[in-house]
Amino acid sequence: MTRGNTAGRLRSRPRFQLVQTEQRTLRWRLLGGNNVSLGAGVADCARETECLAAITVLKAHMELLSTDFRHISGGRWRWLLKLDGVSVAEATHAYGRRIEAQRGLDRFRLAAMTASVEDIETVVDWRQKYRRNSAGDSA
Repeated sequence: MTRGNTAGRLRSRPRFQLVQTEQRTLRWRLLGGNNVSLGAGVADCARETECLAAITVLKAHMELLSTDFRHISGGRWRWLLKLDGVSVAEATHAYGRRIEAQRGLDRFRLAAMTASVEDIETVVDWRQKYRRNSAGDSA
């Protein structure tokens, strides 16, 4: 498992990445070859091994996952994957049309099956840097 910044390396294949949250938990996400987030796990994991196990379950049961499409405010669509009724992955952004959400899900499924679980990097959630507290100061 790779840790730290890998900005110097160009990646052209889909890959999983672990993201450390503000609460010091981890979540996995799947990046496309162009570094765009294709989807993410829904569960917070206390340790890297839990995230890796969740990724392994996702990959092993891809054909058994059911899909829910949700229409959210503003006419936007998101997909959610479930295994035996339990949510395991979701779209990381909303789509303007349901057909676009379906295409995004198709890209996610294909990328998840081809992405390696080797050489997974862990990064800190970049959004923490730009959050402001009640006094207006950044973290």
